[in-house]
Amino acid sequence: MQNCCYLTHKFKRTHPNDKKVETEQNNLISINEKEHKDNIVDDWLVERLKNRLKKIVNIVGTQNRPLVLYSGIIDESEDSATEEIVLHSQKYITIQIFTRGGFLPTSFHEQHVFTIDKFISWIVKERKDREMILRCLAALDDSL
Repeated sequence: MQNCCYLTHKFKRTHPNDKKVETEQNNLISINEKEHKDNIVDDWLVERLKNRLKKIVNIVGTQNRPLVLYSGIIDESEDSATEEIVLHSQKYITIQIFTRGGFLPTSFHEQHVFTIDKFISWIVKERKDREMILRCLAALDDSL
């Protein structure tokens, strides 16, 4: 009976191994809380991005040229670079991956065309890139 947990008065006595289990549970709870907070922030960022993309549609339409939301270098060598660029036209968001510079002529490797909702779904589910979301938001804020 000495290995059992029991209550006496207002104090709880536990087996020494129970403390390890309790700290592991506390660690799991803190990890789950952090993930939950990250999810809340990500959800807020996604909602803000969606609202901004829909607001900017009229401005992009009056300019008659696409708005650059994101531009980043994927791979860089001495003379050339592979770059990714995200453009917002009035109805669609286009992602282009191309190589430029050096002795090579500019060549496009990939091009993806999304509606606003599909772009948001892609950036959240497939890309999972918070930096891209933040840079898109910054570009949208600058243009508004």
